[in-house]
Amino acid sequence: MNQDTHHEEVMTEQEVATIQNKCPGCGAGMFFDIESGGLRCRHCGATRDLEDGERVQRRQITDEMMKSQKKWTEAKVFSCENCGAKESVEKKEIARKCAFCGSAQVREINELPGIQPDSVIPFRITEQTAEANFKQWLKKRFFAPGSLKRTNVSKEFTKIYTPVWSFSSRTQNNYNGTLGRTVTRTVGSGQNTRTVTETRWFRVRGTMHKEYLDQLFQAGERIAPVNFNRIRPFNMTQLKVYRQEFLSGIVAEHYSKTLDQCFQEFANFVRRDISNMIVRKYRADRVGSLHVNTQYLDRRFNYVMLPIYINNYRYKDKTYQFYINGESGKVVGRYPKSGAKIAAVVLGILAVVAGTATALYFMGVFGGY
Repeated sequence: MNQDTHHEEVMTEQEVATIQNKCPGCGAGMFFDIESGGLRCRHCGATRDLEDGERVQRRQITDEMMKSQKKWTEAKVFSCENCGAKESVEKKEIARKCAFCGSAQVREINELPGIQPDSVIPFRITEQTAEANFKQWLKKRFFAPGSLKRTNVSKEFTKIYTPVWSFSSRTQNNYNGTLGRTVTRTVGSGQNTRTVTETRWFRVRGTMHKEYLDQLFQAGERIAPVNFNRIRPFNMTQLKVYRQEFLSGIVAEHYSKTLDQCFQEFANFVRRDISNMIVRKYRADRVGSLHVNTQYLDRRFNYVMLPIYINNYRYKDKTYQFYINGESGKVVGRYPKSGAKIAAVVLGILAVVAGTATALYFMGVFGGY
């Protein structure tokens, strides 16, 4: 008697993801396509849509949740031996160069990629648009050398997702302290009249409520905070639930600041913000003492990946770096200054000053009688 044997094969998450990213037509690998917002085949150009029906959820911060975080098993980490940057890529990808310094000295490290992202803002600006934005930005930099403006410094773009922790919470803030208000009054009479400035101190006590929504704090360290703040904002309404496909062909910066560390930064931000609100409420301009006890009625977070273009270019043996917001197209960065242009401006100003002084002299302002 023949008996059919049922064999059930259990596939790993990475094997499923690899099959999902294969072109259904020719079997070649597919990558995230910015223009369509889906996947495109590297070989035959076929496209596949990414279903978008799931809503991004802000997760509660609890001790139990912190202990049971799902590891980002579908990615691996590379470290740059030149600048120290750590970057995550799909397990099937090979990092050829560092996104931050352009060095080819990258190696895979034996390190877990950490917590899997909750959400991502996909790239909406294509490389062509990013290049056009950069050229327009450079054109407006008066002190940039003319030879630089004629050079194609935009030929090598690297797309990277930079990590941030997003925090939301309703807060109740109980406060008490001593504030002061500077007042000026006139005392005396006649020739003895004088103005006196003094501080009038007063006690304050009360409760202030405020809700914070999607406050972003950098989890990476390779982009200087000043550049990160200048390249903002990002449109948080464009958040999508993270899927492995969004990482296809794109590097992700590995976070260096943990959830706990960034929540402390959020708590410090709340403390400063509430203190400033209290001072403004009482129209005070001096603080003697102010104690604020903040209760977080709920603590929610989202691990978000933000899209950024990075370009490193060399000009006269120096490396310059600029960043482009992959969602809005905003450009920030450093650029070389032309010594000849700076000298010309300085000489022009000196000539104007000298000409003005000469004219005034002959008008008799400087005693030219």
